[in-house]
Amino acid sequence: MSESAPGPDVPPPSPEPAVPPAALPAEEPPAPEATERLDQRVVVYWYVTGIVGLVVVGGVLATAVWFLELRFAELLGPWPRAVAWPLIALLALWTLISPPLAYALWRFTVTDRLLVARNGILFHEEKVIPITRLQHVDLTRGPVERVFGLATLVVYTAGTMGAYFRLPGLAAGRARELRDTILVRRGDDVV
Repeated sequence: MSESAPGPDVPPPSPEPAVPPAALPAEEPPAPEATERLDQRVVVYWYVTGIVGLVVVGGVLATAVWFLELRFAELLGPWPRAVAWPLIALLALWTLISPPLAYALWRFTVTDRLLVARNGILFHEEKVIPITRLQHVDLTRGPVERVFGLATLVVYTAGTMGAYFRLPGLAAGRARELRDTILVRRGDDVV
């Protein structure tokens, strides 16, 4: 038996009732583009810390190779050196190319409502954090950062997933200014 079209006695289906525009939620404006750069001195800072890391990792690998060759030379043959030296070379290459790339890709903006940050060389990350969700703001300055006149702004957010965010490589004065700006926009008193 075949289905037939509705007859003249069956009314056509009524369209969905229109929702008045006032009942629809207001669309949030898009997040602003992250446009401000880190301080240029951060590139040299990243080179220094990268070279220190390279020396430490290279020293550990060289010591491991020496120990393995001393104890297990007949069993392992040339493999410890064949693995360690390419690893050290790759780490050295990464130490040379990553600081300028990271600097070129880091961007941030602080507006009245949002902190927007974009970074990453291999894995790109963009964070848009409402100022109202920020719990507190810290400035950190390690010994090498102090030598270069840099600071890291650390913002802690409400929630557990990614509960803090680090904005490295800021001039110390700019970091204090950003901290105070965020606190004022949150409604906190700044001393």
